[in-house]
Amino acid sequence: MMGRDFLRTFKAYDLEDVKQHLLIMGDLSADCASCRNLGIDPYQAASCPECGTPFKYMASRRVENFPGERGQFARRMSEKRPDLVLIDYGDYTKAVGQKKARDFFA
Repeated sequence: MMGRDFLRTFKAYDLEDVKQHLLIMGDLSADCASCRNLGIDPYQAASCPECGTPFKYMASRRVENFPGERGQFARRMSEKRPDLVLIDYGDYTKAVGQKKARDFFA
């Protein structure tokens, strides 16, 4: 069997859906993008303990600061959280910023 590698791909997502169901990982714990609840266990939580939102997506702040860890993180998370779609945190924050600017000038 040949080894499998992770490649960054692009797919269109509804930004509001991602924001509503995103688990954002930090170094030790995670937070809910919907209600900003902190201290969530990123390896166990299926939903936010504060607002009850089910998680569908995951992103990592750490990967933005240490890009060399991107592949290792993707591999680890695909094993530990195959139920979540891994998205790039930088792409997410850029898209949110662009949406805010469009909404402001609309």
